[in-house]
Amino acid sequence: MDTIPSLMRLIKAARALAGASQDELAQEAGVSRQIVIRVEAADETVTVDAVEKVRAALERRSVVFIPSTAERGPGVALSKTG
Repeated sequence: MDTIPSLMRLIKAARALAGASQDELAQEAGVSRQIVIRVEAADETVTVDAVEKVRAALERRSVVFIPSTAERGPGVALSKTG
């Protein structure tokens, strides 16, 4: 996967794809809404553990994080099997 800062920049788009509010995502990830806000803002003081909890919650909602390639940057999509 790409770097934590690049992952953090995808979280808001991933949340929109998943159809989750910040409150719902925070509850599912086991973090505060403020952490979700800070992750979406790519706040560098957020712990890697918190970012991974948010990512895992989104993956449970069938979000797939797509790594970057030489031709394009990272992205997000919904799994067809989720």
